[in-house]
Amino acid sequence: MNVSKWILVSLCLFLDLRQNYLYGQEKSKVQYGKVAPSDFTLPASSVIDTNTNAVVIADIGETHFTGNDKGYFSYVFKRQIRLKIINKKGFRLGTVKIPLRSRDDDAEKLDKLEATTYNLEDGKVVESKLEKKEVFDDRLSRTYLEKKFTMPALKEGSIIEYTYTITSNFIAFLPPWRFQSEDCPALWSEYDVEIPATYNYIMSRRGIHNYYIDKGGEGSGSYRITEKDPNAGLGGVEHGTTLTAMTVKHRWVIKDVPVFHIENYISSPENYIDKLEFQLAQMNNGRGGWDDFRNNWKKVNEELLRLQDFGGPLRDDNNILGSLAYETSGKAADPLEQARAIYSYVTSHFTCTNYNYPFISTNLDDVLRKRNGTVGDINLLLVALLRKRSIIADPVLLSTRAHGFAASNYPVLDRYNYVIARVSLSGKVYYLDACHSQLGFGQLSLNCYNGSARIISEKDSGFVHLDADSLREKKTTMVLLTGKAGGGLEGSYQSTHDFPGSYNVRERVSEIGLKAYFKNIQAEYGDEVEISNTGIDSLDNPQMPVKVYYDLTFKQLDNPSLIYLNPLFADALHENPFKALERKYPVEMPFAMEHSYIFNMEIPPGYKIDELPKSARVALNGKEGIYEYLIAVEGNSIQMRTHIRLEQADFTAEDYQTLRDFFAFIVKKESEQIVLKKQ
Repeated sequence: MNVSKWILVSLCLFLDLRQNYLYGQEKSKVQYGKVAPSDFTLPASSVIDTNTNAVVIADIGETHFTGNDKGYFSYVFKRQIRLKIINKKGFRLGTVKIPLRSRDDDAEKLDKLEATTYNLEDGKVVESKLEKKEVFDDRLSRTYLEKKFTMPALKEGSIIEYTYTITSNFIAFLPPWRFQSEDCPALWSEYDVEIPATYNYIMSRRGIHNYYIDKGGEGSGSYRITEKDPNAGLGGVEHGTTLTAMTVKHRWVIKDVPVFHIENYISSPENYIDKLEFQLAQMNNGRGGWDDFRNNWKKVNEELLRLQDFGGPLRDDNNILGSLAYETSGKAADPLEQARAIYSYVTSHFTCTNYNYPFISTNLDDVLRKRNGTVGDINLLLVALLRKRSIIADPVLLSTRAHGFAASNYPVLDRYNYVIARVSLSGKVYYLDACHSQLGFGQLSLNCYNGSARIISEKDSGFVHLDADSLREKKTTMVLLTGKAGGGLEGSYQSTHDFPGSYNVRERVSEIGLKAYFKNIQAEYGDEVEISNTGIDSLDNPQMPVKVYYDLTFKQLDNPSLIYLNPLFADALHENPFKALERKYPVEMPFAMEHSYIFNMEIPPGYKIDELPKSARVALNGKEGIYEYLIAVEGNSIQMRTHIRLEQADFTAEDYQTLRDFFAFIVKKESEQIVLKKQ
């Protein structure tokens, strides 16, 4: 089955009273808090195999609404889950994290938390309950707190279950529901919602598995809403009313959900895992009409520009920012050089501590003081500094590849986790990201190339498309070998990378160091080849392509009768990245590619060619790609050239088999060796 990103993001519909189906009656047989010895034996299921480390027996979520003391509604989300831990690899599911929103003086409330581990000992079920003191808080950001605990008495074969309730005033987003996970299969996954008809929510459905139950219907609810009059003296006077409203009910169940196996070249499991997401679209205004809520980009753009944790500080008169902008770029007369100077200053003086929060966590003055912050802190600071020099700069919201696709046709803000800067100078547009010191001016990390990104601007807000297909990694490698008497070989290697290959080299060296980088290369060659005189040109200049180089010495035995040599050495493609016989999901590479490998070897004195690979050429789906292997003998030299070119980064699931065969051909061809025989 083909799963397209465009289909995934466009499956949005309103939950309203037009859905008038009978409610599904079948329920899960799991009763929370009641575990019998027979429950430790799992039923036969096609989703359980020898690689299964844990199994969700039942995971049931339910969201309904209640009146609150702020004059409107809150939602109440309840979840209860039971899992069987099969082996130690499943122990990580015994650590539970529950995120909670908070903003200003409002915060979500977690209560009714219970957790129990059940073990079967001598045929009897032994319970171990979680103590309140074993629940810890972890502040993730200004707006998110995480409650975290680890299940007690965890063993292989344990059954664990826990339940909790969250009451929230943040009704703009209902809790999403994941029927599927990367960790383990689920025998029963269920989500029920009941929403007052005063609200309309947009819903996004993703995944490929059919619903066992997908039923909606109507209901009614009674809601007590109160509010204190702040002008009525100490403590205020509480005013209240009880509302009766029609409700929209819906129930979704998927049975026997397989574990989501992460295959090579899937940008993010979030794009394909079976799940539901909800965002508020309209509210009944009580006057016979509806008020829109974040249901179009114009409204969202205006809201973001006003927010003090996003667009507001970009317009503020901040003398500190103005002085800093001139200090860092005052020596440059040209606006482009000013922008480069400011960008260089921010990348070299600030450290990103959170790459998944596109807002200002505190304020820009605090960011200047701490010299670190979220991606929102740093890149919105960059925008503010550029504007202080009258440079046209705007923030651009996007969702990174790891975070998943964001729908361009509807503003679901929770789908956006990253922000970059757009700079317009002399009719040319530059996109900047100051959170990665290895990026040059006008470069973005590969993670940013994930489709539609939204420009947030007072004048020309709109979409820009950052697609992996638009990136091409060009790499040229040259290997020169000279033969020595007695069968010895020595020579040189150099490989020049374009962006994004240069970025990957810089990131890798930054992570493990130069010494370890070349140690890993040496390990790829093995004991028969020694590399020396290693180096990388332009490593510290992100604007320039890097060139990796070193010398090669082959540790051959004296005067061997036969010399076996793979001319691609460590650069050969040793295994097919597409091993699975079939694939359900698209192939999403980080970039298109064009790699050239040039090899020239002087035959050692006293030897002649015994075997030589043959030249070959193969195309991928017509013009989507090509691989060439050309080899020839000229005088006393062997010359070889390989060339692989992929015109695109993304391929459909229907293209998988031809792509798999294409790379299988390359692997086979690049395993062939030159054989030299002593005369």
